[in-house]
Amino acid sequence: MRCRFLVAAVLLASGPLPGATLTAQLVERGTFRLWVDGTEVGSEQFTIQRQGTGDAQTTEARSIVSMRDGRRLDTHLEVVGPELALVQYAAVETGPDTLSVTLSRTGDRLRTRTITDWGLRVRGYRARPATFVLDEGVAHHYFVLGEFAAEDSGGRTLHVFSRASEGIEPIEVAVPAPETIELGGERIEATRIDFGSGEGAGTAWFDGSGRLVRVSLPGRGFVAERSL
Repeated sequence: MRCRFLVAAVLLASGPLPGATLTAQLVERGTFRLWVDGTEVGSEQFTIQRQGTGDAQTTEARSIVSMRDGRRLDTHLEVVGPELALVQYAAVETGPDTLSVTLSRTGDRLRTRTITDWGLRVRGYRARPATFVLDEGVAHHYFVLGEFAAEDSGGRTLHVFSRASEGIEPIEVAVPAPETIELGGERIEATRIDFGSGEGAGTAWFDGSGRLVRVSLPGRGFVAERSL
């Protein structure tokens, strides 16, 4: 009961998003269908909003991931500036078990608090350049790779946080490449971005307007596809 109270408190403490005001600009909103090993397992509804300009620009992203087995994951991500520098992240999973993870940045340090039914764990990391959140089972987080879709460069290293990982992990992002894919029964021209290696390797696709439309992580059997 104490842990469930703390999880609820995290949700309440996050409060209304600073970007979710009347002056915020809606960047993107949509739904992903989610598959694991070829079986559809749930859906993800997300909203990305932005306010301000230049270095004062704040981008807020929220999502609700609803799984067919009854689990639900609520996420909230805040980044700043045109480089999308990570400020804070929160993820709360409810269902048979509860899990709350919060990440906050102060200077060049990142601090995480993980609350489960079994207790509390606090950890600290050094923030590195190009540190992003690409959380497990959350598709819309890969929108940050759209920053590289318009660049004719590759071999860039990102540093990635996921609630399932033990730390901040580096991944390489390959050179973007054009590709024709099928989405919702239609063939569309897309930009393909490969990233990572081994079990964590994956691909993200962006359509001609820069929207993230598909994410695939073959090593984990995970596929997310944008509903048109």
